[in-house]
Amino acid sequence: MHKTQLQLLLNEKKIGFLIINEQFLITEYGGEYSTFVGEPKLSTLVIDVIPELCGCEDILQDVLTGILPRFQLENLNRTLADGKLLYLDLTILCYEQSELLVIFSDNTIVATTQQTLTQQRNELSLTRHSLIETNQRIEYILQYYVPREVGKALMEDRLVPRLGGEEREITILFADLRNYTSTSEDLTPNQTIEMLHVYLDIATTAIAESGGVVVNFIGDAVMAIFNAPNEQPDHAYRAVQAGLTIQTMAEIYQQDCDDDIPYLYFGVGINTGKAIIGNIGAQWHYQYTAIGDSVNVASRICSHARPKEVLIGINTYEQIKDEVTAQPLPPTKFKGKSQEVTVYHVTALTDDTLLENMKKSL
Repeated sequence: MHKTQLQLLLNEKKIGFLIINEQFLITEYGGEYSTFVGEPKLSTLVIDVIPELCGCEDILQDVLTGILPRFQLENLNRTLADGKLLYLDLTILCYEQSELLVIFSDNTIVATTQQTLTQQRNELSLTRHSLIETNQRIEYILQYYVPREVGKALMEDRLVPRLGGEEREITILFADLRNYTSTSEDLTPNQTIEMLHVYLDIATTAIAESGGVVVNFIGDAVMAIFNAPNEQPDHAYRAVQAGLTIQTMAEIYQQDCDDDIPYLYFGVGINTGKAIIGNIGAQWHYQYTAIGDSVNVASRICSHARPKEVLIGINTYEQIKDEVTAQPLPPTKFKGKSQEVTVYHVTALTDDTLLENMKKSL
C-alpha cells in the first residue's frame, strides 16, 4: 500500500503509532499520533509522551524480549484543545528485535457509551432499590392499617381502590367480649387498652390461622369475613373453626394470664349468605368491608351468644352439617327481622387438627 494511502487510512480510523527502541526512545511516529500525544520529538522518552507507562519499564522489556506477546492499556483519557475528552486504547507489540510498536486507537465512542450505560445501570439500580424500599414500607404500613390479604390484593392490583364492590357469598364472624363495659368501669384507660390488646389479639390470631380477614374493630368486638378477597370454597368451615379457636385460645390464655388482666369471654356469632364486598365509605376514606342482611344477621346471632358460645345461622350449618357437632336452639326473633331465625350451638368440628392441638395444651 502506498504510504499516502496508509496515512489516510490511519487518519480516517484515528489510529496513530510510535516506534521506540530498547532505551524506550521514540525513533519514528505516524498516523493520527498528534491527536493523542501532541507533536512528539524523536529521541524523546516514551514515558514523557505517555506518562501512564511510567513504572511499566519491566513490562515493556518483557514485550521487547518476547516474554510477553503484548501489553495493553484501555481508556486512557486526553483533553483536546477544544475541551472535549478523548479516550484511547494503547497496544504495545514487539516490532523488530530491538524495537517496540506503540499503537493508539480512538475508543471515545465505545468508552463514553460504556460510561453512559454504566451510569444508567447505576441509576436504575438505585431506582430499583428505592422502589423496593418504598414497596416494603407501603406493605409494612398496610399490614397494620389494612387487612393483610386486602393489602396484598391492592398491591397486586387485584383489588381496585374505588368505592363499590361485588356481590358474593361469604361467611361473616362477629366475636364480642362479654361483660366488657362493666369490667372497664373499674379500670384506668391504659388498663382498658391493655386488656383490649390482649383479647383482640387472641381473636385476630385465631381468625388469621383459619384464613379469615378482619375488616373491622367495633369497640370490644371483631368483625371478620371469609371467602373475600380471596376465594375459599370451605369458607363456612373456616369461620366455624376460627370461632372455636377463639374460645380455646381464650381458655388457654386464662390458665397463665397476668392477674392484672381481668378474665373475659367471647360470644361468637357466625352466618353465611350473600353480601356486597368492597370499599365502603366517603370520597377520601374507604374501608374494605361487607354490607348486607347476612352481615346484620351474623351480628344479631353474636349478640345472642353467651360467654364461651359459638352460634351459627342455618345457612352456615347447612354447608358444614356433616363436619360439625351442633345443637339447634329454639327459633329466635331478632330485632329488625320479620321472621324467626334458627340458630345452632356449635361444640366441635371433625378433623380440626388446629383446634385439637390447642386443646392438648390445656
